[in-house]
Amino acid sequence: MRIPATALVVSALALAGVAVSTTTADAKRRCGEPVTAQGVGTNGTAWTLKSMYDDDGPIPGALVVGEEFEIATQGAGQHWTVTFSDNGQVFFTNPDDVSTATGIREVHMNPAVHNTVEHMRAQATRHDTGETIDATVTLPPAPARCGTGSA
Repeated sequence: MRIPATALVVSALALAGVAVSTTTADAKRRCGEPVTAQGVGTNGTAWTLKSMYDDDGPIPGALVVGEEFEIATQGAGQHWTVTFSDNGQVFFTNPDDVSTATGIREVHMNPAVHNTVEHMRAQATRHDTGETIDATVTLPPAPARCGTGSA
C-alpha cells in the first residue's frame, strides 16, 4: 500500500504538534489555497498562522504573499514583539504589539515571485514573561494564473 507524500507530511506535522489545514472553499481561489499552522508558545499561549498568495495588494495585479498571525493572549495589555519574514527576509516588525481583550492579530503582505517556494515565518516574544512563539508555514510556488509575478 502506497501512502501519498502529502499524507506523510501532514502526519509528521501532526506528531510534532503543528496543525496544518486547507479548506475546499479557499481552494477555488485563483491564487491557490491558504496554508495554516496552529500551536502554542513556550508558556502555552495558543497561536495561528495563515499564509496565502493574492494579487490584490498595493500594486493592482502584482503577486503578493500574505501572513495573518493571531495570538490568543486571553487578556488585554500584554506587550509582545512580533516579526514576519518571507524566505528569511524580515518584512514586518512591531517591537511593542499590545494585546486587546481578544489577543493580537497582525496581517501583512510582501511581494512574491512566481516559481518560488515561500517559507513564511512569524515570531513573537512576550516582554514580561519571555514566552516565545515561532510559527512557520511553507507555500508551494504560486499558480501561474495569479498576478504578474513581479517583485
